[in-house]
Amino acid sequence: MTTIDQCKQLLTAELEKVLTTDFLPEFYNPIRETVFSGGKRIRPVFCMLTCEACGADVQKAIPVAVAIELVQSFSLVHDDIIDKDEMRRSKPTMWKTYGQGPTINMGNGMFTKSIEALGNYKGDNYAEVIQVFARGVMDMCEGQALDIMYEDRDAITIEDYYKMSTRKTGNYIGASLKLGAVIASASEEIRNSIDEAGKKLGLAYQIWDDYIDFSSDNTGKDKGSDIKKGKKTLIVCHALENLEDSDKTELLQILNTDLNSTTEQMIQRAVELFEKTQSIQFAKDTAVKLVAEAKEKLAVLPDSDAKNEIMKLADFLVDRDV
Repeated sequence: MTTIDQCKQLLTAELEKVLTTDFLPEFYNPIRETVFSGGKRIRPVFCMLTCEACGADVQKAIPVAVAIELVQSFSLVHDDIIDKDEMRRSKPTMWKTYGQGPTINMGNGMFTKSIEALGNYKGDNYAEVIQVFARGVMDMCEGQALDIMYEDRDAITIEDYYKMSTRKTGNYIGASLKLGAVIASASEEIRNSIDEAGKKLGLAYQIWDDYIDFSSDNTGKDKGSDIKKGKKTLIVCHALENLEDSDKTELLQILNTDLNSTTEQMIQRAVELFEKTQSIQFAKDTAVKLVAEAKEKLAVLPDSDAKNEIMKLADFLVDRDV
Protein backbone atom coordinates (compact mmCIF):
# COMPACT_ATOMS: atom_id res chain seq x y z
CA MET A 1 0.00 0.00 0.00
CA THR A 2 1.17 3.52 -0.84
CA THR A 3 -0.32 6.43 1.10
CA ILE A 4 -0.88 9.98 -0.12
CA ASP A 5 2.16 11.18 1.86
CA GLN A 6 4.34 8.37 0.50
CA CYS A 7 3.30 9.31 -3.05
CA LYS A 8 4.37 12.88 -2.35
CA GLN A 9 7.72 11.68 -1.03
CA LEU A 10 8.36 9.50 -4.09
CA LEU A 11 7.37 12.37 -6.36
CA THR A 12 9.60 14.89 -4.56
CA ALA A 13 12.60 12.57 -4.78
CA GLU A 14 12.15 12.20 -8.54
CA LEU A 15 11.58 15.94 -9.02
CA GLU A 16 14.89 16.51 -7.22
CA LYS A 17 16.64 14.29 -9.74
CA VAL A 18 14.98 15.97 -12.71
CA LEU A 19 15.71 19.53 -11.54
CA THR A 20 19.18 19.13 -9.95
CA THR A 21 21.99 20.63 -12.01
CA ASP A 22 25.04 22.82 -11.46
CA PHE A 23 24.43 24.59 -14.76
CA LEU A 24 22.96 28.10 -14.92
CA PRO A 25 21.74 28.53 -11.31
CA GLU A 26 20.16 31.89 -12.23
CA PHE A 27 17.74 29.92 -14.39
CA TYR A 28 17.28 26.67 -12.46
CA ASN A 29 17.19 27.92 -8.87
CA PRO A 30 13.98 29.97 -9.36
CA ILE A 31 12.42 26.94 -11.07
CA ARG A 32 13.33 24.75 -8.11
CA GLU A 33 12.03 27.35 -5.65
CA THR A 34 8.70 27.41 -7.46
CA VAL A 35 8.30 23.65 -7.85
CA PHE A 36 9.22 23.02 -4.20
CA SER A 37 7.26 25.95 -2.75
CA GLY A 38 4.57 23.83 -1.11
CA GLY A 39 2.13 22.79 -3.84
CA LYS A 40 -0.54 20.24 -2.91
CA ARG A 41 0.58 17.71 -5.59
CA ILE A 42 -3.05 16.63 -6.07
CA ARG A 43 -2.83 15.76 -9.77
CA PRO A 44 0.31 13.57 -9.73
CA VAL A 45 -0.82 11.82 -6.54
CA PHE A 46 -4.16 11.00 -8.17
CA CYS A 47 -2.22 9.50 -11.09
CA MET A 48 0.01 7.39 -8.83
CA LEU A 49 -2.79 6.14 -6.59
CA THR A 50 -5.01 5.26 -9.56
CA CYS A 51 -2.18 3.28 -11.10
CA GLU A 52 -1.85 1.27 -7.88
CA ALA A 53 -5.61 0.92 -7.46
CA CYS A 54 -5.76 -0.60 -10.95
CA GLY A 55 -3.22 -3.25 -10.02
CA ALA A 56 0.16 -1.89 -11.13
CA ASP A 57 3.27 -0.87 -9.18
CA VAL A 58 3.10 2.82 -8.24
CA GLN A 59 6.74 3.20 -9.33
CA LYS A 60 5.64 2.72 -12.92
CA ALA A 61 3.65 5.97 -12.79
CA ILE A 62 6.36 8.20 -11.31
CA PRO A 63 7.80 9.59 -14.60
CA VAL A 64 4.30 10.54 -15.75
CA ALA A 65 3.44 11.99 -12.33
CA VAL A 66 6.56 14.19 -12.49
CA ALA A 67 5.50 15.45 -15.93
CA ILE A 68 2.00 16.20 -14.62
CA GLU A 69 3.37 18.25 -11.71
CA LEU A 70 5.86 20.20 -13.84
CA VAL A 71 3.11 21.21 -16.26
CA GLN A 72 0.96 22.30 -13.33
CA SER A 73 3.80 24.47 -11.99
CA PHE A 74 4.49 25.93 -15.43
CA SER A 75 0.83 26.80 -15.92
CA LEU A 76 0.64 28.64 -12.58
CA VAL A 77 3.75 30.66 -13.40
CA HIS A 78 2.25 31.84 -16.69
CA ASP A 79 -1.23 32.30 -15.15
CA ASP A 80 0.24 34.68 -12.56
CA ILE A 81 1.58 36.87 -15.36
CA ILE A 82 -1.70 36.79 -17.28
CA ASP A 83 -3.74 37.57 -14.14
CA LYS A 84 -1.18 40.06 -12.78
CA ASP A 85 -1.17 38.15 -9.48
CA GLU A 86 1.56 39.41 -7.18
CA MET A 87 1.23 36.80 -4.40
CA ARG A 88 1.02 33.01 -4.40
CA ARG A 89 1.31 30.80 -1.30
CA SER A 90 1.98 33.96 0.75
CA LYS A 91 5.09 34.80 -1.30
CA PRO A 92 5.73 37.16 -4.20
CA THR A 93 5.04 35.44 -7.51
CA MET A 94 7.94 34.53 -9.75
CA TRP A 95 7.34 37.36 -12.20
CA LYS A 96 7.27 39.95 -9.40
CA THR A 97 10.67 38.70 -8.24
CA TYR A 98 12.45 38.03 -11.53
CA GLY A 99 10.50 40.02 -14.12
CA GLN A 100 8.09 38.92 -16.83
CA GLY A 101 10.60 38.02 -19.55
CA PRO A 102 12.79 35.71 -17.45
CA THR A 103 9.69 34.19 -15.84
CA ILE A 104 8.08 33.33 -19.19
CA ASN A 105 11.33 31.65 -20.19
CA MET A 106 11.56 29.73 -16.90
CA GLY A 107 7.97 28.60 -17.35
CA ASN A 108 8.91 27.35 -20.81
CA GLY A 109 11.79 25.49 -19.17
CA MET A 110 9.42 23.77 -16.74
CA PHE A 111 7.22 22.64 -19.62
CA THR A 112 10.21 21.28 -21.52
CA LYS A 113 11.39 19.44 -18.42
CA SER A 114 7.95 17.82 -18.22
CA ILE A 115 8.43 16.37 -21.71
CA GLU A 116 11.90 15.19 -20.73
CA ALA A 117 10.46 13.49 -17.63
CA LEU A 118 7.71 11.86 -19.71
CA GLY A 119 10.46 10.32 -21.84
CA ASN A 120 11.48 8.24 -18.83
CA TYR A 121 8.22 6.27 -19.01
CA LYS A 122 9.03 2.87 -20.51
CA GLY A 123 5.61 1.25 -20.90
CA ASP A 124 4.55 -0.35 -24.18
CA ASN A 125 1.57 2.04 -24.32
CA TYR A 126 3.81 5.12 -24.41
CA ALA A 127 1.96 6.59 -27.41
CA GLU A 128 -1.39 6.43 -25.63
CA VAL A 129 0.11 8.01 -22.51
CA ILE A 130 1.43 10.88 -24.63
CA GLN A 131 -1.97 11.37 -26.27
CA VAL A 132 -3.90 11.50 -22.96
CA PHE A 133 -1.26 13.78 -21.42
CA ALA A 134 -1.22 16.18 -24.39
CA ARG A 135 -5.02 16.36 -24.56
CA GLY A 136 -5.17 17.21 -20.86
CA VAL A 137 -2.63 20.01 -21.26
CA MET A 138 -4.34 21.37 -24.37
CA ASP A 139 -7.71 21.40 -22.60
CA MET A 140 -6.11 23.45 -19.83
CA CYS A 141 -4.83 25.98 -22.39
CA GLU A 142 -8.23 26.20 -24.07
CA GLY A 143 -9.91 26.71 -20.70
CA GLN A 144 -7.48 29.50 -19.88
CA ALA A 145 -8.32 31.11 -23.22
CA LEU A 146 -12.03 31.04 -22.30
CA ASP A 147 -11.26 32.47 -18.85
CA ILE A 148 -9.44 35.42 -20.42
CA MET A 149 -12.23 36.00 -22.94
CA TYR A 150 -14.91 35.92 -20.23
CA GLU A 151 -13.29 38.79 -18.31
CA ASP A 152 -14.40 41.19 -21.07
CA ARG A 153 -17.93 39.80 -21.40
CA ASP A 154 -20.83 40.68 -19.13
CA ALA A 155 -23.25 37.96 -20.22
CA ILE A 156 -21.63 34.81 -18.82
CA THR A 157 -23.99 32.06 -17.70
CA ILE A 158 -23.46 29.28 -15.19
CA GLU A 159 -23.23 26.86 -18.13
CA ASP A 160 -20.50 29.05 -19.67
CA TYR A 161 -18.63 28.87 -16.38
CA TYR A 162 -18.90 25.07 -16.26
CA LYS A 163 -17.61 24.85 -19.83
CA MET A 164 -14.60 27.04 -19.02
CA SER A 165 -13.68 25.47 -15.68
CA THR A 166 -14.13 21.90 -16.90
CA ARG A 167 -11.58 22.60 -19.62
CA LYS A 168 -9.24 24.71 -17.50
CA THR A 169 -9.15 22.52 -14.38
CA GLY A 170 -11.49 19.54 -14.65
CA ASN A 171 -10.06 17.86 -17.71
CA TYR A 172 -6.45 18.00 -16.50
CA ILE A 173 -7.36 16.32 -13.21
CA GLY A 174 -9.45 13.87 -15.25
CA ALA A 175 -6.41 13.17 -17.43
CA SER A 176 -4.25 12.66 -14.33
CA LEU A 177 -6.54 9.92 -13.05
CA LYS A 178 -6.98 8.40 -16.50
CA LEU A 179 -3.22 8.29 -17.03
CA GLY A 180 -2.87 6.16 -13.91
CA ALA A 181 -5.41 3.72 -15.34
CA VAL A 182 -3.75 3.71 -18.78
CA ILE A 183 -0.34 3.01 -17.22
CA ALA A 184 -1.86 0.06 -15.36
CA SER A 185 -3.60 -1.20 -18.56
CA ALA A 186 -7.01 -0.98 -16.87
CA SER A 187 -10.19 -1.77 -18.78
CA GLU A 188 -11.89 0.81 -20.97
CA GLU A 189 -14.81 0.92 -18.53
CA ILE A 190 -12.53 1.86 -15.63
CA ARG A 191 -10.62 4.42 -17.71
CA ASN A 192 -13.76 6.21 -18.85
CA SER A 193 -15.42 6.15 -15.44
CA ILE A 194 -12.45 7.60 -13.57
CA ASP A 195 -11.89 10.15 -16.34
CA GLU A 196 -15.45 11.38 -15.72
CA ALA A 197 -14.80 11.30 -11.97
CA GLY A 198 -11.65 13.36 -12.43
CA LYS A 199 -13.48 16.01 -14.44
CA LYS A 200 -16.04 16.36 -11.66
CA LEU A 201 -13.27 16.54 -9.06
CA GLY A 202 -11.44 19.18 -11.08
CA LEU A 203 -14.56 21.29 -11.44
CA ALA A 204 -15.20 20.93 -7.69
CA TYR A 205 -11.60 21.96 -7.01
CA GLN A 206 -11.97 25.13 -9.09
CA ILE A 207 -15.33 26.04 -7.54
CA TRP A 208 -13.93 25.50 -4.05
CA ASP A 209 -11.07 27.86 -4.96
CA ASP A 210 -13.71 30.45 -5.88
CA TYR A 211 -15.44 29.80 -2.56
CA ILE A 212 -12.38 30.09 -0.30
CA ASP A 213 -11.44 33.36 -1.95
CA PHE A 214 -14.16 34.73 0.37
CA SER A 215 -14.25 32.19 3.21
CA SER A 216 -10.56 31.75 4.08
CA ASP A 217 -7.67 33.99 5.11
CA ASN A 218 -5.11 31.26 4.34
CA THR A 219 -5.08 31.18 0.54
CA GLY A 220 -1.83 33.14 0.25
CA LYS A 221 -3.49 35.47 -2.26
CA ASP A 222 -5.06 38.89 -1.91
CA LYS A 223 -8.56 38.73 -0.42
CA GLY A 224 -11.18 39.38 -3.09
CA SER A 225 -8.60 39.16 -5.87
CA ASP A 226 -11.14 37.55 -8.22
CA ILE A 227 -13.42 40.58 -7.86
CA LYS A 228 -10.55 42.98 -8.58
CA LYS A 229 -9.72 41.06 -11.77
CA GLY A 230 -13.35 40.86 -12.87
CA LYS A 231 -13.23 37.05 -12.89
CA LYS A 232 -16.47 35.35 -13.89
CA THR A 233 -16.47 32.76 -11.12
CA LEU A 234 -19.44 30.51 -10.38
CA ILE A 235 -20.32 32.87 -7.53
CA VAL A 236 -20.45 35.81 -9.95
CA CYS A 237 -22.39 33.91 -12.61
CA HIS A 238 -24.97 32.72 -10.08
CA ALA A 239 -25.39 36.22 -8.68
CA LEU A 240 -25.79 37.78 -12.13
CA GLU A 241 -28.51 35.26 -12.97
CA ASN A 242 -30.44 35.97 -9.75
CA LEU A 243 -29.99 39.67 -8.92
CA GLU A 244 -32.52 42.38 -9.71
CA ASP A 245 -31.51 44.53 -12.69
CA SER A 246 -30.27 47.46 -10.59
CA ASP A 247 -28.11 45.23 -8.39
CA LYS A 248 -26.84 43.34 -11.42
CA THR A 249 -25.76 46.64 -13.02
CA GLU A 250 -23.97 47.65 -9.84
CA LEU A 251 -22.12 44.33 -9.61
CA LEU A 252 -21.01 44.57 -13.24
CA GLN A 253 -19.72 48.09 -12.62
CA ILE A 254 -17.60 46.79 -9.76
CA LEU A 255 -16.29 43.86 -11.80
CA ASN A 256 -15.48 46.13 -14.75
CA THR A 257 -13.54 48.62 -12.61
CA ASP A 258 -9.80 48.66 -13.27
CA LEU A 259 -7.91 46.32 -10.93
CA ASN A 260 -5.92 49.10 -9.25
CA SER A 261 -9.03 51.28 -8.86
CA THR A 262 -11.14 48.62 -7.11
CA THR A 263 -11.55 49.69 -3.48
CA GLU A 264 -12.18 47.61 -0.38
CA GLN A 265 -15.63 49.19 -0.20
CA MET A 266 -16.38 47.89 -3.70
CA ILE A 267 -15.25 44.40 -2.74
CA GLN A 268 -17.40 44.48 0.38
CA ARG A 269 -20.39 45.64 -1.66
CA ALA A 270 -19.88 42.80 -4.14
CA VAL A 271 -19.82 40.32 -1.25
CA GLU A 272 -23.09 41.81 0.05
CA LEU A 273 -24.65 41.24 -3.37
CA PHE A 274 -23.36 37.65 -3.42
CA GLU A 275 -24.89 37.06 0.00
CA LYS A 276 -28.16 38.55 -1.19
CA THR A 277 -28.49 35.74 -3.73
CA GLN A 278 -26.75 33.15 -1.51
CA SER A 279 -24.24 32.68 -4.33
CA ILE A 280 -21.28 31.89 -2.07
CA GLN A 281 -23.25 29.11 -0.40
CA PHE A 282 -24.40 27.90 -3.82
CA ALA A 283 -20.76 27.51 -4.90
CA LYS A 284 -19.90 25.59 -1.73
CA ASP A 285 -22.89 23.25 -2.11
CA THR A 286 -22.14 22.66 -5.79
CA ALA A 287 -18.52 21.68 -5.09
CA VAL A 288 -19.55 19.24 -2.35
CA LYS A 289 -22.18 17.71 -4.66
CA LEU A 290 -19.66 17.26 -7.47
CA VAL A 291 -17.25 15.40 -5.18
CA ALA A 292 -20.06 13.07 -4.08
CA GLU A 293 -20.90 12.39 -7.75
CA ALA A 294 -17.23 11.77 -8.54
CA LYS A 295 -16.92 9.26 -5.72
CA GLU A 296 -19.85 7.33 -7.20
CA LYS A 297 -17.89 7.10 -10.47
CA LEU A 298 -14.76 6.03 -8.59
CA ALA A 299 -16.68 3.09 -7.12
CA VAL A 300 -15.78 1.20 -10.32
CA LEU A 301 -12.26 0.73 -8.91
CA PRO A 302 -11.62 -2.57 -7.09
CA ASP A 303 -11.67 -2.24 -3.31
CA SER A 304 -8.15 -1.55 -2.03
CA ASP A 305 -6.13 0.68 0.27
CA ALA A 306 -5.16 2.77 -2.78
CA LYS A 307 -8.82 3.31 -3.60
CA ASN A 308 -9.43 4.47 -0.03
CA GLU A 309 -6.58 6.96 -0.37
CA ILE A 310 -8.12 8.28 -3.61
CA MET A 311 -11.44 8.79 -1.82
CA LYS A 312 -9.63 10.58 1.02
CA LEU A 313 -7.91 12.91 -1.46
CA ALA A 314 -11.25 13.58 -3.19
CA ASP A 315 -12.77 14.65 0.14
CA PHE A 316 -9.80 16.94 0.79
CA LEU A 317 -10.67 18.99 -2.30
CA VAL A 318 -13.70 20.43 -0.47
CA ASP A 319 -12.28 20.33 3.04
CA ARG A 320 -9.41 22.79 2.72
CA ASP A 321 -8.87 26.49 3.31
CA VAL A 322 -5.87 26.92 0.99
